[in-house]
Amino acid sequence: MRQLLISDGTTAAGGYTNNVLAAGAIDVVGLSSNGFTSLVTGDDIADYPAIRLVQGTVQGVNIVSPWIDGLSVTRWTGQSFDAQQAQSSTLTFATPPIAAGQVTVKLISANGGQAQFPRKSVTIDVSVGQAVAGPGGIVQNLMVALTGQTPAVIAANPGTDYAIVGADFAVAQYAGSVITVTGTIFNIGAGTSLSSFRTASEGLDGSNGTTLVVAAAATPDLGNGGDGNLIAELEASLQGSGRGYYDRVQLPVVPPSYADVTASYDLYKLSFNNGAEGNIKGVDNYREIFVAYPAGGAGQAYFEGQINPWITSTPGTFAAVNL
Repeated sequence: MRQLLISDGTTAAGGYTNNVLAAGAIDVVGLSSNGFTSLVTGDDIADYPAIRLVQGTVQGVNIVSPWIDGLSVTRWTGQSFDAQQAQSSTLTFATPPIAAGQVTVKLISANGGQAQFPRKSVTIDVSVGQAVAGPGGIVQNLMVALTGQTPAVIAANPGTDYAIVGADFAVAQYAGSVITVTGTIFNIGAGTSLSSFRTASEGLDGSNGTTLVVAAAATPDLGNGGDGNLIAELEASLQGSGRGYYDRVQLPVVPPSYADVTASYDLYKLSFNNGAEGNIKGVDNYREIFVAYPAGGAGQAYFEGQINPWITSTPGTFAAVNL
């Protein structure tokens, strides 16, 4: 079992109204004969042998986790937000050609799992003495071929990002003799993925006087998973499917979403065993709860103040997680 609780940063310090937690808050409550008894800083396993997590929602209902026995906790970790990073490569051209001919630049998607690799290949004619940059230059003409923009637009707007026509995994800009190619990052709304690409060329090995040097400026990186798009994807996957939802009464039924794709989240992970009889060991007795908080804020600090003393008092000798 896996569960994701997503806060909007609201603190749980305000408690409950008619047994409903404030929308967007996440509370840590102890097993008590008095119902939902919120932990206060310093409460540990001696005070409450088991806890559960409660998330308030705008629907006016609480989302709750299973009870977590302190003796069953197996993992307590966290990751601070680390932004995604798109791949970026520089294509540096040097010296005018000493022989007329053609030059070709290819961008080839290297994303895994593809039967065919999407690519963008452009070829331009060059003449003897043609400048690498400047009006009618090799770099500008390649930019025209890559982006579909007019020579006048390219010449007038150096340093501007343009989508590469026919390639959904990269954009291009230029400055002087350098074209910079930048891949995409994962965006659940736009349907883009974190891209990886390779660069190949023909006629640019110096045999006609012109050379191309490709250098990696940045490598693709999904970060630590706290990007709002990644949280939204995790939420959708745990709800059933990112492509649609269903229940046994009426189709389709779309569950509410609590992820904000514009937010930067810190992410906590709590793992524990379920000791109920009848479970298959190692299969359905292992549970994980993810807790996502917008980085920083009073709500997150309050949550850490509640849960860390309790977790660190359990037999697993876990360290406090402060993000």
